[in-house]
Amino acid sequence: MPKLYMPKPPVLAVFERFATVTADKAMTRASYFAVTIGLAGLTILTTEPAYGISHWWVEGLLRAALVFFVWEWLIRLIYAFRAGQWRTYALSGRGLIDAASAVAVPAALALGAQPQSAWLFGVLWMLKAVPEIAGLQQLRRVLVQERGPLLSVLAIFMMVVFMSSALLHVLEREAQPVAFGSLPSTLWWAVVTMTTTGYGDVVPITPLGRIVAAMVMICGLGIFGLWTGILATGFAAETKRHNFLRTWETVSKVPFFNSLGSVAIADVTNMLRRIEVPRKTMIIRKGLVGDCMYFIADGEVEVELPNDKRISLGSGAFFGEMALFENRPRSANVVTTRTSTLLVLDVVEFRMLMGQHPELAQTIDAEAKRRAQQNT
Repeated sequence: MPKLYMPKPPVLAVFERFATVTADKAMTRASYFAVTIGLAGLTILTTEPAYGISHWWVEGLLRAALVFFVWEWLIRLIYAFRAGQWRTYALSGRGLIDAASAVAVPAALALGAQPQSAWLFGVLWMLKAVPEIAGLQQLRRVLVQERGPLLSVLAIFMMVVFMSSALLHVLEREAQPVAFGSLPSTLWWAVVTMTTTGYGDVVPITPLGRIVAAMVMICGLGIFGLWTGILATGFAAETKRHNFLRTWETVSKVPFFNSLGSVAIADVTNMLRRIEVPRKTMIIRKGLVGDCMYFIADGEVEVELPNDKRISLGSGAFFGEMALFENRPRSANVVTTRTSTLLVLDVVEFRMLMGQHPELAQTIDAEAKRRAQQNT
């Protein structure tokens, strides 16, 4: 007996559609909006005059934000369960953040915390933006790659803190028994001095104590300078690697470079700059001195020739090479007709590339001559 087709109830269809959209998108605009209104409500919550006047509105905003985060978490959990990946989602960073955003405030209320204190757990909602911040992912990679030098500097920091604390304890405990009478209290002084915070509540007064304090301040500047240098170098290397990979991927899509080997493509990738250009942007202006040429990785440009002739160039084409070959000003205007991804080759790198790969020079020169004959 054939099975009868039973259409899904409209509510279930809408539910599944919303589940798919919510689970697939990293962070919806609604999530950002809910985080914004939730944080605004938390801010007013701790301001007594404003909260007393508008507490109904504030509590309404907080409840609306909480309901949304609970709903979003359940939707994503159900979608992951249907896909057979609920454990992977539940134990992932995003799953834990979604769970904390949905459960923290109700759990605090259930455990008997005061409402105003329980709602402060809503600050965890800010974590929902963490998975989508590319800079934080880059920071994580830098910390992993530079963990050796960073931990070495941390070890030096801890040694200076404890050694200076022990020394100041010996030198200052009789003059200032309250501030330096124990090692834990002296550690507080060492930390604020090493970090150059220096609140001024604990200051050595003996001559030797002040000499040690001066050395600790200098060590603090050096240690934090080392940390800054390590992180800056790591970020620069990571950014260069990321840009290289993006440019490599773009270069590999340009048919003009298909005949090159991997070594040659690596040379080309190191020389090229990848830029994103919006629609209706003038890339080349007639009469200006040419200092670079362009390869179209994606998009389209229009060349406005002197004889009112217009030529469209699409993905894989290049332009701007004639001014570099002939050492003369630009002969035409070039404007993008839609958003385009261009690879820029400056004149210095152009000369180097042509010298290293004569076959490219011959191909570009032949194309330039062909265009010159076609445009006359």
